[in-house]
Amino acid sequence: MERSANSRNVENYEMLAEYYDALLQDEEALSLWLRYIEEEPFLSVLELASGSGVMAGILKKKGYDITASDISPKMKEASFKNYDGEYLLLNMTNYHLNRKFDLILCICDSINYLYEEELDDFFRCAYEHLNKNGRLLFDMHHIKRLEEFKDQYIEEGYVCGIPYQWTIQSEPEEREISEHFTFYTDEGMIQENHNQNVFEIKDVVKHMDDMFRVRYIEDFIEDEKVLIVGYRK
Repeated sequence: MERSANSRNVENYEMLAEYYDALLQDEEALSLWLRYIEEEPFLSVLELASGSGVMAGILKKKGYDITASDISPKMKEASFKNYDGEYLLLNMTNYHLNRKFDLILCICDSINYLYEEELDDFFRCAYEHLNKNGRLLFDMHHIKRLEEFKDQYIEEGYVCGIPYQWTIQSEPEEREISEHFTFYTDEGMIQENHNQNVFEIKDVVKHMDDMFRVRYIEDFIEDEKVLIVGYRK
């Protein structure tokens, strides 16, 4: 793999956004999410951390009133090929939209980008933007992922003709997972780091108890993802 001596680091999703679907699209997981999303009736949806807009596009085509959102302008740009509806730039722990929804959705372990001390703000914002008995539906890393990536995982290949390397490693004692992406472009080597926090189910439920009735599927994806549904009290 050819490597350039020129190197620079970029912010989260500044580079990855362009290749997100090609590298990380998971059709099986999309089908599973849809099954649980549509198991109860709803009309209006706010999706947090919408990324490249794949799920928002699917739900819009199905006729739902969907508002997408993300904190990354680059991911919003990348969404245009998948979704042509309202797409807001917002922080999922601090937003005020003056409207309410039947369903708030946050998938692809996006909640793991938060620190535990930020969870209260995440749940409070969701609570304030849900209709009574509305649902908050999100997934997160299974605690077993910490053991899975205790030894570094390395993937190398080409994406859209660009050589890349993707590494994942956990710090079990810190309950963290770090992902490092390197793209070898004509302009040089571009590196992007993503750090996520892994939570115990009981700790997350504790943060939700005052505002939501909670159910969870511990092996939504076996040993990989937990699905949690909160019903606004």
